[in-house]
Amino acid sequence: MSIYDREYMRGARGGFSGGRAGSSPLSRLAEVSAVKVLIIANACCYVVGLFFDGLFGYGAFFGLFELSSSAIASGRVWTLLTYSFLHADFLHIFLNMLGLYFIGSPLERIVGKGRFYAAYFAGALLGGALWLALSWNAREGLVGASAAVMSVFSCFCALYPPVPLTFLLFFVIPLSLKPMTMLKIAVALELVGLVSSFSGHSAIAYSAHLGGIGAGLLAARFFRSGASLGWSGFRKPKFDFFRKSAPPRLPGEKSASDYKFSVNIGGRPSDSDRVDEILDKINSGGFASLTDEEREFLKKAREGMK
Repeated sequence: MSIYDREYMRGARGGFSGGRAGSSPLSRLAEVSAVKVLIIANACCYVVGLFFDGLFGYGAFFGLFELSSSAIASGRVWTLLTYSFLHADFLHIFLNMLGLYFIGSPLERIVGKGRFYAAYFAGALLGGALWLALSWNAREGLVGASAAVMSVFSCFCALYPPVPLTFLLFFVIPLSLKPMTMLKIAVALELVGLVSSFSGHSAIAYSAHLGGIGAGLLAARFFRSGASLGWSGFRKPKFDFFRKSAPPRLPGEKSASDYKFSVNIGGRPSDSDRVDEILDKINSGGFASLTDEEREFLKKAREGMK
């Protein structure tokens, strides 16, 4: 079978295929990252809320879309999701979108756009549900994307290789921590906050944050059981929360179509067959599944075409 008979190599003859010519505005919109779409959506909702508040008084917009026991009791079930697009003030939305951008961007590259949306909205739903369960008689409603962002954060920590990340504490002090260590610290702080909130009023919805963290961990476990991330050297956590598996690659992982080139190496069929086998391996397990010898062979094959 010729290499060009493969579905993922169609159009590869003569170089890389594809192009943006003739693409529709809708298809170009579909190429926008999920992180950007969510940041824009949250920003637009914030601006619309300010506009409604100016016309009808403060809280007019929140009254329709914030999450509360009265909203659910009256049948406004959509508030289990819409509350996550509302924010109390500029600092509230700024911090949430800042976290979404810096944590969400690498996670989307790891799991792909569709799974990223799933993790994000699962966090919003589970966070809102847990908050309702523990705060049914609360006088104030719930707003903010914090639960969804915490889901993204916990999913990232659970899936990212155990390599220390350096960030600026208070935007000044450099601090290096492993992702799972960061997550454990966050969970501990949220639990302390939740316990302390039982003795008095708190403006922070710790229960929603914890629900988001739980959703992110569940999403990570689902992603790991449903597809291989293709990381060489990825170590299974000691507490065995995730199960190793070898299913198809994740959407965000490179495939054989990302390494397209013509194969006619000196007319030697054996070399061509070897390249076919390597490309099949890339398509099924990702580029990271190749051995050093296979990568070197593929590199020499590509150099031979130049």
